[in-house]
Amino acid sequence: MRVRFGVLAVLSFLLIAPPCSVAESTRSDRMVGFHIDMNMAQYRADYLKRWLTELAGRGFNTIIWELEDGVEWQTVPEARQPDALTKAQFRDVLDHARELGLENIPLLQTLGHAEYVLVHERYAHLKANPEDIRQYDPLHPEVLPLLKAWIEEYLDLFGEVRYFHIGADEARQLEFVAQSDRNVEGLSVSQIFMRHVNAVSQPLLNRGITPIIWADMVLHHHEAIDELSRDIMLFDWMYDIWRGNGKVYLWGENRGLRTKAELTPGNLELFGKYFFPEGDGPDIQPETFYSADFMADKGFAVVTCPASSSYGDNVFTPRHERHLRNTWDSTEKGLTGSRLRGAVLTSWSVHLHPWELQHAHIAATGYLSTHHGSTMDEFRSWYVNDTFGLADARFWEAAELLSEPCLFTYTSSLGYGKACLPVPKDHVAVTIQKIKDEGRLDAEIVKARQRINDYNRGLTLFRALSKEVSRNQELITTWELAASMLINRARATELVLLSMQNDDKDATNTETAADILAEMRTLRDDYQALYTPMIRPARRAQMIGYMFDGIETELARLADQ
Repeated sequence: MRVRFGVLAVLSFLLIAPPCSVAESTRSDRMVGFHIDMNMAQYRADYLKRWLTELAGRGFNTIIWELEDGVEWQTVPEARQPDALTKAQFRDVLDHARELGLENIPLLQTLGHAEYVLVHERYAHLKANPEDIRQYDPLHPEVLPLLKAWIEEYLDLFGEVRYFHIGADEARQLEFVAQSDRNVEGLSVSQIFMRHVNAVSQPLLNRGITPIIWADMVLHHHEAIDELSRDIMLFDWMYDIWRGNGKVYLWGENRGLRTKAELTPGNLELFGKYFFPEGDGPDIQPETFYSADFMADKGFAVVTCPASSSYGDNVFTPRHERHLRNTWDSTEKGLTGSRLRGAVLTSWSVHLHPWELQHAHIAATGYLSTHHGSTMDEFRSWYVNDTFGLADARFWEAAELLSEPCLFTYTSSLGYGKACLPVPKDHVAVTIQKIKDEGRLDAEIVKARQRINDYNRGLTLFRALSKEVSRNQELITTWELAASMLINRARATELVLLSMQNDDKDATNTETAADILAEMRTLRDDYQALYTPMIRPARRAQMIGYMFDGIETELARLADQ
């Protein structure tokens, strides 16, 4: 099992995209974007430049820059990682993007996802909920001036822009604001949201810049949608949907994935013509991306947004097939919908696995922008041949075998999140005790064993592919490393669960814990090598710590018994 991936210490391959012919040129009137999230990953400038070259070569024309504390700011100087790029360093990256023909769009969260600001005591009074650092209080008199000043600093950094993304997604603390003493007008949650977005947007509109927001809160509060300025562009995201799965995602009171049979009369009254644009019938399924049509019909410019990394992924690999189907169908909708403005592929770095393991999803977005009318099966065949020189589908099977998580392979089970706060040293032990108290030990053990089997099968396939590929060997090697890590993690999970199930710790368990721990520490070194050319040092150490520290602590305790 123990395999050294020393080659990864110098991993810096660039997957060269095929040039676009004149006949296959990207549609100039559609946005084909990639979202770079620096909430968790503080990317090295040279790594960003390599990927910008890759993206431009694949037909992308736009980059959304969610910088958070990844650049040295003066407006909020506390919001600065030790690894933050200087403005001169980041301007150099922006210039590289422009030289490649990529349009740069800044993204500053102006309502929710403000953890990196509100965690600091100086700004604690701006919280929507005194017990939560995720969201600003939009009614606090200091919030809007702070945001406007910060937007000005962003504009100074980015230079001339046509668009500015102001975030505004997942603002789930607005109930606290509506109930606060500051809500002297008695505004509803919907009104508070719409008014705040309009207020943040107006200075941008005055300068001829189009504001962008994520669309989830607009859809959640659709009863007040007419209060939102039609000059704001909406990014319509939902990552758990794709055509043919028989479900749509509903916002509002009936929020969640719903089958046709679960649609209520109220849903049908509001969205019926968007669910069934060609008319309903017994064999007709609702239009998966109805919300984009609904908002476009309301007069908004709408862009669809799939994901190559999102909540629920392993920290070592994405849920490969889910993201591919979502990316394909959502991108196709955005690029072909008669009233839509394009598609932007999002990638959320809090889930830690690198862009290299999302490469197929990134390639799919670019492929659709240059191969109009192609099918997903055509893309699959093209991708494995173009990327690896292969002629069969084993890559897709192998990647999917590494997709499903088990305990301690995914973000929330490892105890960290977008706030990037320290994880308690006893997190694993506390989590397992909770599982035992809830009577879920046996089920989690079964799941870990299933994953061990799946991950081993995936590793076997990738090892076979490794002997056959004619190019981009390093990418297959990265998948092999991820498979080895998942096997080791699932074995560790099974062991720590069994130790709680059986209070009599025998010598076999002690020896097994020591073996798994030794292998994990070797793999940890390999992950350090993998991430060294990608992530700046301080944040890289934090990311590796989130992946390994908690489970290593518990294994070390078992090994010492």
